[in-house]
Amino acid sequence: LVLLVVSTLYLACAVYAEDMYVEFDYSRDTLKGLGSSRVWITNEYEHNGIRADGERILDRLITLNRDR
Repeated sequence: LVLLVVSTLYLACAVYAEDMYVEFDYSRDTLKGLGSSRVWITNEYEHNGIRADGERILDRLITLNRDR
């Protein structure tokens, strides 16, 4: 995590608001320290977003970083 904080890499991620395994507040707290991150918060998926609809999710994440 420390390397991501000081990194100049761009990060895009999906946070599942109703994830049954990862507390939403934990995800938000993690993202606070990552200044170069862009996040898509969604309740359309639970913990299995990539498996359930990977193409759509990856398209969305790529789009979040495309204009940088």
